Amino acid sequence: MSGRVWLFGDDLNTDVIHPPAFYSLDPDKVRRGLFHGYDPELQPNLEPGDVVVAGRNFGCGSSRETSIRALKLNHIGAVIAVDFARIFFRNATNNGLPCLTFDDPADLERLTTGQRVSVDPDRARLRTGDGTTIALTPPGEFVRQIWAAGGLLELLPKS
Repeated sequence: MSGRVWLFGDDLNTDVIHPPAFYSLDPDKVRRGLFHGYDPELQPNLEPGDVVVAGRNFGCGSSRETSIRALKLNHIGAVIAVDFARIFFRNATNNGLPCLTFDDPADLERLTTGQRVSVDPDRARLRTGDGTTIALTPPGEFVRQIWAAGGLLELLPKS
């Protein structure tokens, strides 16, 4: 997957990622709400495959899955952070959204908003447009299976 980097800091809360005013059964309303609490002009500029990059504790706050749904409806390719709130990581994994961490947290400083990157979740690496490779922490085999299937429910036997 490849796209542009959208860079955030530490402690990005799920209510900032996707504000409660955009909770809805209407997918278009949910999609439009992504990052509205951070910058209302950001979401219209997203492109399929873009990569969200952040510091520590990404996805802290609520256990509601609306932030993951909004990321997926906007076709975000992956989220890469120094670390994740555990409930966000699990919800994202269950919904087939790749979330990876930096092997070296200092590598966060090597990325900038708008920079073109490609992410290979299976090889746990990020490559910048200039060819620089940044190592990511490899996920476990079961997590990779969930991502490949498109979510945990896709692994259940079909009757």
